[in-house]
Amino acid sequence: MGLGADLVHSTLGRHILADGYDFVIDLDKSAGCHFHDSRSGRDILDMFSCFASLPLGWNHPDLLAAKGELARASVNKVANSDLYTEAMAESVAAFGRIASPSYLPHHFFVSGGALAVENTMKAAMDWKSHDREAMGIDASGKFDWDTDQEKSSHLTIGHFHEAFHGRSGYTLSVTNTDPNKTARFAKFDWPRFDNPKIHFPVDEAENARLDACEAATLDSIRAHAEANPDTMAAIIMEPIQGEGGDNHFRDSFLRDMRSVCDEVGALYIFDEVQTGMGATGKMWAHQHSSVEPDMIAFGKKSQVCGLMAGPRLKEFDDNVFATSSRINSTWGGNLTDFVRARLILETIERDDLVRNAEVVGAELIAGLNEFGTSHEMVSSVRGRGLFAAFTLPSQDIRNRFNSACLEAGMHVLNSGTQSIRLRPSLTFSSDEVNEGLNILESVANSIESSAVA
Repeated sequence: MGLGADLVHSTLGRHILADGYDFVIDLDKSAGCHFHDSRSGRDILDMFSCFASLPLGWNHPDLLAAKGELARASVNKVANSDLYTEAMAESVAAFGRIASPSYLPHHFFVSGGALAVENTMKAAMDWKSHDREAMGIDASGKFDWDTDQEKSSHLTIGHFHEAFHGRSGYTLSVTNTDPNKTARFAKFDWPRFDNPKIHFPVDEAENARLDACEAATLDSIRAHAEANPDTMAAIIMEPIQGEGGDNHFRDSFLRDMRSVCDEVGALYIFDEVQTGMGATGKMWAHQHSSVEPDMIAFGKKSQVCGLMAGPRLKEFDDNVFATSSRINSTWGGNLTDFVRARLILETIERDDLVRNAEVVGAELIAGLNEFGTSHEMVSSVRGRGLFAAFTLPSQDIRNRFNSACLEAGMHVLNSGTQSIRLRPSLTFSSDEVNEGLNILESVANSIESSAVA
């Protein structure tokens, strides 16, 4: 007999800060895009999907059918960095075939999105250090601790306002959303640039504003590089900033960023931990812009996290993909996660779920636009595929709206200071779009009625 749902929070609270949601997930009764709350007995429409990390919803039949394979991978936690198995090789091959763009053939796997991002930074710093030596800026030769400290201290990572890239060592210096996540921790003073995000809906005036904002950002990057030549190893950005407010950028700006990175001698990195694996209607969000970065970080829906890199990372023989232990971890990505990732990718491919995200996502965003037109409190409806959001008049109203959605039977997620973000699984259906829109309509009507009263 189990612990009992009503004792879960108090039991956890004896040892950890158990300040999560009040419900308790029933791992048996949850199914598809609904999870079952053991405490209330309710089925909740899941527009949260474990912080956008649940690609097939709950208890997908393909995963249930593979319980034996998953259990076999879980009995022994193999040190994948140096000990290889058929299960790992099959999973890496599936990832390369189904998920990896041809221009990013070099892979590294690790557990955790922040560590995926951090290792793109380390790879970029390694590349830039070799680049500086090749240009004669830094001397090459036998390693010396003090000399290396001085040489590496010049290296920086450019990034954007309202970015979230994680909470581990290097990533703390480029994350700047919620101060609770970075305050009082030592950080590097790395260049931070204005993010020329789109204000929706887009009209002629907004495009003119964006022209000016984008030009100013690009000029500030050039100015920083001119004042601090050959120090910026890379510029990292999210194709759509998730936690920072679901901030979108014009495709042309992402292409201009490719050009300016080349111009100033920096690698171009996309953090696709949240936007990747089909959420936007393409396998990777940057593919909407027809731009090829030097690296991307991936995680969440991919189960196992890591990075993919292009040919520039191989320009120097002594690179992180050729020299042992330059980037590494004990488990190199959990073997159970590898197996689950392979099963998920095979299902995504077979059921054409990236296309489903595009088609059903278009229905969702069309419905959200109608919803926004009907309610003055709703503004800036935006999204790509099943990666959607809208803005409310204040943080207080947004928080009330979020709570009311859960009470009405749908779990959503906050974004930025005033927005609600929707992150359903790739299996989301037209019927579930309608279910979600009906709940949003009911919640908006209720909040508007209470304001009038």
